[in-house]
Amino acid sequence: MALALLKFPDAPDSFRKGVFHTLKEEQNHTKWYVQRMQECGIQFGDLPVSPMIWEHIADMESPLDYVARLSLTFEQANLDYAHYYSKVLHNLGDTKSAKILHTVYQDEIAHVGLGIKWLRRWKEKSQTDWDAWHKQLHFPVSPIRAKGVTPFNEEGRHKAGLSEDFIASLKRYQSSRGRSPDLCYFNPFAEIEFAQPGWTCPRKLNELAADLEPAFALAAPSQDDIMLMRRLPDDAQRDHLARFGLTFPEVAPISEIEALKKDRKLRFIRPWAQLSPLLSKSATLRLRDLLPEHLVPIPSQLCQNETSDFIALHPFENWVAKELHGAAGRGIHRFTKETVDQLPKKPLLIEPWLEKIHEISFLFQRNPEHEGGLRSIGIVHQETSRDGQWLSSESRAKPSQGLTPELASLLNQVVFPSVKEDLMPALETLLSEDDYHGPLCLDSFFYRGPDGSAKWQPVVELNARWTMGRIAHQLRLKGAPNRSLKLTTCSPAEAKELSPPEPDGNHFRSGAIALGDPSTSSARVPVVHLS
Repeated sequence: MALALLKFPDAPDSFRKGVFHTLKEEQNHTKWYVQRMQECGIQFGDLPVSPMIWEHIADMESPLDYVARLSLTFEQANLDYAHYYSKVLHNLGDTKSAKILHTVYQDEIAHVGLGIKWLRRWKEKSQTDWDAWHKQLHFPVSPIRAKGVTPFNEEGRHKAGLSEDFIASLKRYQSSRGRSPDLCYFNPFAEIEFAQPGWTCPRKLNELAADLEPAFALAAPSQDDIMLMRRLPDDAQRDHLARFGLTFPEVAPISEIEALKKDRKLRFIRPWAQLSPLLSKSATLRLRDLLPEHLVPIPSQLCQNETSDFIALHPFENWVAKELHGAAGRGIHRFTKETVDQLPKKPLLIEPWLEKIHEISFLFQRNPEHEGGLRSIGIVHQETSRDGQWLSSESRAKPSQGLTPELASLLNQVVFPSVKEDLMPALETLLSEDDYHGPLCLDSFFYRGPDGSAKWQPVVELNARWTMGRIAHQLRLKGAPNRSLKLTTCSPAEAKELSPPEPDGNHFRSGAIALGDPSTSSARVPVVHLS
C-alpha cells in the first residue's frame, strides 16, 4: 500500500487517501496479531511467511492494477478467511482471537468496497465489473485467489458492494491456485485411435463423447487442473451441480489443446486413455498368463482362422468373440459352435459365454514407485446388457453392500485375498513391462457353476484407462462419500424429468442428478443416482 502511494503520486487524491486509510488499518491488524501471538507464546518472526503477495503486486503499473490485484483479489479472499476463522476460534473458546478477526473482517469489507468503487470508475463503460477485473489480472494471479480455501462468504461480498453477477461468477470460477495444472481431456475411442492411426472420429461418435464428457470433467481433474471439453458448461449448469458439491475445474475448448500446451506451464497431460498396447484385448491374455492356474478357470485364446479348432476342444455351447480394440460393448460377437463361421476374419479373443450372476470391477492406480506404486482404489458394481454394453456402475460405501450372503462371503473370503496376493503382483509385472503409469480397471464377475454354486471369473477384461466405474467411484468420494452412487445415462427427455435430491441437514436425500445439460445433449445424458 505504501508502494502504491509512492508509485502513483498523480492518482486522484480521494483514491490516495483511501489507500492511506487502508494502510493504517492494516498496521493496526498487524499490531493486534503480534500482541496476541506474544500472549500465546509466539514471537513475530518465529514462523516463516510467504512473499507471494508482494511478488504478485510489487510490479503493478497503474492504480487499476492495485485495486484489481490487492483490493479485489487478496483482500477479497480475507472476507472468507477472517469470517470463517473468527467463528472457528469463537467455537473453540478463544473469544479474544475471534474478536480480533471479526474486527479485521469488518475492515476488509471496506477495503474490498474501496476496490470495487475505483474499478467501476476506471473501467470501460461497456465492461461488466467481472470482465474488467478478470481482464486486468495477469497469470499467475487469477480470480481463484479471491476465494479462500474455506466456505464461500456471499454476505460479506454483498456488504462490500459486489454485484450479484460478480459474486456468482466468482463462486463458480475454478483454476489452479499455484501448482502447474494437469491437462485432462476425454478420448473414449482411444482403442480405435491406437489400432487405426490417423482415424477421424465420425460426427455421431463425437457428439456422444460430448454428451458423456461432463461426468469425466467432474470426476477426474482436481480443482487445480484444466479440462478440455467439446461443449463448455454454462453458468446455469455449473450452479445446478455446485448445489450437490460437484464443481468443474478450469475448462477450455478442446480445440485449444495445442495452444495450451504451448502457452501454459503444464505438469502432466492426463487423457481418459493413453494410446498404449495395453488397450488391446491381448493384454487381458497376457495378464491371465501371469496368474496361477486356479485363477484362470475358463479357457480363452487369441484366434483368427483357427477359431473352430479351439472351440472344438471344449464342451461349451455358447461363446463370445471380442475384437482386440473394441470398448464399451463395441466389437463383441456372440456365437455358438454352429455359427462360428459367421465371425469376422480378424484377430479375436475367444472364450465361453457364461451367464453372470453379478459383475464387479476392481479399480487401481499405478504411479511411479516413489509415489506409491500400484494401489488398489476400490471396487464398483457393474451392470451390462446381454450384448456386453455398459449400462451402469455403482460405487457403494461398503463393497459387499447389497450382495446376497453367498456372494458377500465369496467376495470377502476368496476374492479380496486373491486380489492382494495374486492379481496385484501379476498386474505390477504386466504394467512394468509396458512402463505404464495411470488408471486401470479389471472387470470381473460371478457366475453359477455346473454344481449350482457361485463361482468367480477373476479376469474378464483389463482396461488400462479410466472407466465409467472409476468415474462413479470418484464422484461418490467427492459428493457423497457415505452414500451409494450409481452412474448411468438416460435420454435428454428423461433427464428433464429427474427428481434431484433435496438437502437434509449436511446431506442429501435420495434422488437423481443430471451431470450433463439435457437441452444441449444429442442422445445421452450422464446421471448419478444417490441412495
